[in-house]
Amino acid sequence: MAGKNNRDHGDLAVPGSGQGFAYYTPRKHWASRLAPYASEWAGFAATWPAAWGLHEWMAAEPTAMPWASAGLTLLGTGLTAVTWKCSKARAAVTRMFATATTGITAAWMTVATIAGPAGSPLLEFWAIGGAGVALAWSIHKTLKRGGDGEEAGGGLFEQVRLAGVTAKQIETHPNKVTAQLQLPAGEMEVSDVQKATGRIASLFRLGKGSVRITENPDDTSQATMTVVPTDVLKTPTPWPGPSASGGSIMDPLVVGVYEDTEPVRIYLPGDKSTGRNATHYGVMGMNGSGKTHGAKESWTEVLTRRDAGLIVLDPVKGEQTVGFLGDAPYKVVTGDKQCRRFIKRLPALVADRASQLGQWGYDQWVPEAFELHGLPYLVVWVEEAPRVLEDAKTTIRLAQEARSAGISLVFSLQKASYKNMPTDVRSQLGGVWCFGVSDIEDAAFLLDEDVIEAGAQPDRWKNRRPGCHYLEGPGIPEDRYTTPGRTHTHTDDELAAVIADHADIRPAHHPIDARHLDLTAPATTNPTMVASATEIEPTDDFESLADLDPTDAEDFDDEPLPVPGLIDDGLEIDDEHELPADPIAVAFPEGRPTRKEALAELRTHIEELTAGGTTTFTVRAFSNPEATYGRGRSWVSGELDKLAGQGVLVRVGEDDRATVYRLARPHTHSPESHAA
Repeated sequence: MAGKNNRDHGDLAVPGSGQGFAYYTPRKHWASRLAPYASEWAGFAATWPAAWGLHEWMAAEPTAMPWASAGLTLLGTGLTAVTWKCSKARAAVTRMFATATTGITAAWMTVATIAGPAGSPLLEFWAIGGAGVALAWSIHKTLKRGGDGEEAGGGLFEQVRLAGVTAKQIETHPNKVTAQLQLPAGEMEVSDVQKATGRIASLFRLGKGSVRITENPDDTSQATMTVVPTDVLKTPTPWPGPSASGGSIMDPLVVGVYEDTEPVRIYLPGDKSTGRNATHYGVMGMNGSGKTHGAKESWTEVLTRRDAGLIVLDPVKGEQTVGFLGDAPYKVVTGDKQCRRFIKRLPALVADRASQLGQWGYDQWVPEAFELHGLPYLVVWVEEAPRVLEDAKTTIRLAQEARSAGISLVFSLQKASYKNMPTDVRSQLGGVWCFGVSDIEDAAFLLDEDVIEAGAQPDRWKNRRPGCHYLEGPGIPEDRYTTPGRTHTHTDDELAAVIADHADIRPAHHPIDARHLDLTAPATTNPTMVASATEIEPTDDFESLADLDPTDAEDFDDEPLPVPGLIDDGLEIDDEHELPADPIAVAFPEGRPTRKEALAELRTHIEELTAGGTTTFTVRAFSNPEATYGRGRSWVSGELDKLAGQGVLVRVGEDDRATVYRLARPHTHSPESHAA
């Protein structure tokens, strides 16, 4: 397989760095095994001939002897001092050993040059002491290298003040080198090595974040070091299209590539067969870091699956963010007030879905809930989440209960501080998608502390590398938590075209979802329905239907309704010709009323009910809604519930599982004032 190369000879050369962990020592040749130890023995053998040659030269020139003695003394002292200074990056034992070796050798050379190396006891000092020093160096190297090169890296780690750490089981991949590290048991922790990643990268002349250390969960004296010499994420890769067109939401959402070109995968539903839990996600990154770009790719992934529905809330950017989606999602809610209202309706939806799943025998959403009963998995994605998270009571309840109902929440925000996100919500987020941040402390609000210590550094990108991120969550291998990735490049037009091509595979609205989300359920669906678990109190101070301003976008989710009763002053009437006495009757087919027309008709009927003395009513008061509004009773129920949420109607109880409503205040306005 291209890219992977196990190097069992103990050498780790990082491509492009000019550095290696150790010598290249092939195991199969005994001469190569001895080669690393030749230097000390060669030095030992060379000192005696060198001293003999200097002595003979000095003996021939007696007047030079005093100068040579002084020069050799100064030279030996200087070399000893230089050795001590230059070896400060090494371990303390190695530094002292090297300095002592230099000092002893210089002293013997000085005396042997003056007195002659062949005399006693200088010859014995050389033969016994010199051989002992050379042997000591060989033993030192042997202990560092594991005897035959199985473990390497001693020199590297000594240079970064991590003496005792050795590298083994080295593997090379395209643009990546990994090595298993063995720490001295009881003397050092993995966190000590993680703190030195910057020094290791500097030694290799690599950039920040190119070296990562991951602890072995089964043995804290071992770790994995990953070195990535080239930053392949500088240039994003083109979007390849949906990863599972027409597939299930159980398949992961592919939202980018890692630095080793492997796909970045997000899992949302739980899977008991693999031990994976359903999860919520927190998406974080500073302004301009690419969160929205990644969100659009994720939304497209969801909208190309056969058993998942998408709900998007954006209280700030509105159509600027969600415009390309069209009517593909289950629901798109924009505007601050509208998003706040909508989030209050979700606890009832969660309760009803969970109850229905329980009646079917499921303790969490499974694909069979859709295949047998038509209930899809829901993804509720909240952009600029702090606006919605201000309702801490509701969002905490959602975060705690939604997973078992087949709903994943995704909260996207710039900084998940205690001010912007309740801690109880944060504790329920099983997944984190962290883009570039201004400071590493910002990332620590969501990213796991161990992931940051292992080398994850989203602060190195800030907003200069949009789309670069770290990802952690259920189903993702833990060694991927510290591996950076980047989203694909794409345009809204590309995504919109793919979404349109998958219109036929997206699931129909289940009646439970339609009831709570103002959707239209298929007429053939007739599942067991359960009563709403919560009631929503009016939140605004509307007096009656007449007080609603049809042009106020804060009051309606759709386009303004025309005000009835106005006469076009520019209308010209031809009174010179009479209409035919028996006009030809032509029956034109009537189309389904638009939502705007249906809403106007519904509000007119409410006015008529109250004007006729009816003080309370239920959805049953609006008979034959298909003929009147072109929509089913679930739509009427949803609109009444929405008017109650706006404060126009008030819930006063239930009548045979149907909510009973009344106007928030009796209608006292005349038709003329209404028309005005």
